[in-house]
Amino acid sequence: MNPFNLPLAPTLQADLSQSGKQSGTDAINNSRDLFYALIHISEHYHALPVAYQYVKQQLDSINDNYAADFSSKYSPAHLGLLIKKASGEHPYPLPGSELNACLKQYAPVFFTELSWLGNITHAATSQSPLAIELMAVYLRLINAPHTIANNRDIYHAWVLNAGIQLPTIHTITFAQQTDVSDEIFDFAALQLALGQFPRVFFPEILGFTLSYCQSLSLPEQFFPDPKTAQLPGFFAARTGQRQQELAQIGNLIKAYINEFSEETDAIWQRIQCGFRLHQHHLERCDQALSAHFHGSLSPRQAMEKLVVSLLPGAIGNHGKIRLGSRTLDEWFSEKPFKSANFLASLLLSPYIDRTKPENSKLLTLFEFNGPMFGVLDDNGKTVVKDWLMSELNPGLQKTKKAQSAQVKVGLKTITASGAAKSASAEITFTAPVPTKPVPYGSLSNRELYFYLVNNDLYPGVLPVAKAKVQRILTISRYINRLPLRHYSHPAFDKYIETLYQKEKKAYKPLGRKPNLPKEAYVWGIEQFAPTILTDGCWLQNVQQLNYFPNHTIGAYLYKIYRDECGNGVQEQNHPHIYQQLLDSQHIKLPAINTKEFSKHPCFIDSAFDIPVYLMAISKFPNFFLPELLGLNLAIEISGLGNVYLRLSEELKFYGIQSAIVDVHTSIDNLATGHTALAVNAIKFYLDDIAANFGDDVMQAHWRRIHTGYCSLTTASLCFKYSLIKHYKLKRPQDATTGKPDAPPTEPVKAKAPAK
Repeated sequence: MNPFNLPLAPTLQADLSQSGKQSGTDAINNSRDLFYALIHISEHYHALPVAYQYVKQQLDSINDNYAADFSSKYSPAHLGLLIKKASGEHPYPLPGSELNACLKQYAPVFFTELSWLGNITHAATSQSPLAIELMAVYLRLINAPHTIANNRDIYHAWVLNAGIQLPTIHTITFAQQTDVSDEIFDFAALQLALGQFPRVFFPEILGFTLSYCQSLSLPEQFFPDPKTAQLPGFFAARTGQRQQELAQIGNLIKAYINEFSEETDAIWQRIQCGFRLHQHHLERCDQALSAHFHGSLSPRQAMEKLVVSLLPGAIGNHGKIRLGSRTLDEWFSEKPFKSANFLASLLLSPYIDRTKPENSKLLTLFEFNGPMFGVLDDNGKTVVKDWLMSELNPGLQKTKKAQSAQVKVGLKTITASGAAKSASAEITFTAPVPTKPVPYGSLSNRELYFYLVNNDLYPGVLPVAKAKVQRILTISRYINRLPLRHYSHPAFDKYIETLYQKEKKAYKPLGRKPNLPKEAYVWGIEQFAPTILTDGCWLQNVQQLNYFPNHTIGAYLYKIYRDECGNGVQEQNHPHIYQQLLDSQHIKLPAINTKEFSKHPCFIDSAFDIPVYLMAISKFPNFFLPELLGLNLAIEISGLGNVYLRLSEELKFYGIQSAIVDVHTSIDNLATGHTALAVNAIKFYLDDIAANFGDDVMQAHWRRIHTGYCSLTTASLCFKYSLIKHYKLKRPQDATTGKPDAPPTEPVKAKAPAK
């Protein structure tokens, strides 16, 4: 087994017992709420336990309803049966006139496609061959250097050109489009939720991705004949690219099963479950859109539409009648009205006879002498009765496809005696089982390191991480002077050029033996391991920026992150390069995702200060975006000029690999490299702020960017001086004088890579 694949062990579980509670306006009641919260996860990390349970409930439901169809034992032949070509035929294709309306319906699913792979490589999995290869698949699927946001813009432009207005994806208006089917948002929220826990659901994600790669999108299924409707060309291109990845996904599944062969059959069941989950949601969306466009509504959809139509005349007349813990007026006045929640509560009320729904008190309210006589005509009464029978009659016969649409998918299910399963847009949330609490707030940086490397398993650490970032930024803001009182692009360019030239002129080729002995460099390499083995971690969540109008900034930052990860090539992966350096010096360390790593006695405590700060700020890329832009510039520009050039020569003098230094000297260049990308991202961001909010606000954001720039120095200050202090205490004595060697002329920190 490759030890670097252990962070993907199938036994991983997330600890959600300290992840906070949702309340008030933050409450997540349905998949639309969850969709919005996950788009804004930097500010709504309280949604993570709900997202986790949402996925778990759906997987449990798939197992309950489809496990009998799964092959119980893994074999390459059974995997081969799962890899097949998708059929483009649909029993009920749509007329060409419905194409643009169908694209509007499908937009939430399309806009979140592949989001479950966006975080597949992060600090804990940075050296995992399985994660790196799956990242390579992801990059090919999004057609890197393009991003998901580029594809979304093309899609959005097509719909806009057809005269259909779509809200932007990050707005609450987008999530609350009442004319878009609930099933569509169920699917989109699932795609986002899976991406928050890529390690816990890794087997399911493999199966989910396999289904995605071999399945046609719904628009392609509904409009198979180009003579009837000409689909946008990018659909066929994307389908072709997906099908090209089928063999590689199959190879990854085989490799994963081989890595954890003692659990082969259990992993195989989970892979099949993930595969069927994707297929199931396609089927649900297929049925919902078929009903929408063919003019028929499901009983639940018809009931929701009826209730909504009655609202204007109902508000203000039902203040004394209670349903659950609220009056009917409170239900009806809520904006937006949550019809699914209302119907779910109504089904559990005394108005419903769950044994004989046709005798329910609700139906008698609309009869002669009933308090609501005349409110409904015969068609309305039929809608109510059909809804009751479809929800509560356990003997109701359905086709296999109709049964598929009714499988519980992690949404609220009526569980009273005699009730049948029913998909609803309301989410039930059960509090996680309490575990021994982790005192995150009192942990040292050394102790926090483990939880931040594994923050997908311990989301309870996020409030402490955010507070830590805010403290460092506050200190940085008050102890550093602003270099440009008034920001402008020319002034900024001049400032960056001045910094670069200063470093460049400071470089002097190594003309003699370095001031420090080889042991000092080896010891420094060891102390920097917690930082460099998480190289790129400050940008590991910038994919979240794809969902916002300024996603070009996210594209700049993600390009840097891809390079840090080696663009899906292990030999170019920066943590892997550093691991080779450690191995060459016989420095043996535990894996970074284990507590043994942070407890390793070779490290000084402050060796964890920089990576803890970088991983902490990475979880809030939207909230701390200007500070992150400044921090990123500080990191990238540190690779230019004197420090790295001289360090490379000194390492080579002692026969120490210098690849990790050399790669940054090259890739961080000011012309087209990471420093250039960092500068352009800042300019683009400030241009956007100035255009939307004016110069005064832009100048305030420049100050925030500079605070982020200075925060790297703040976060590393203790480490810098601790290196000097500890080196003096441990350095060898001169054999001729019996006195300690002369102290280094420069701090060890200044001669080690900053990334």
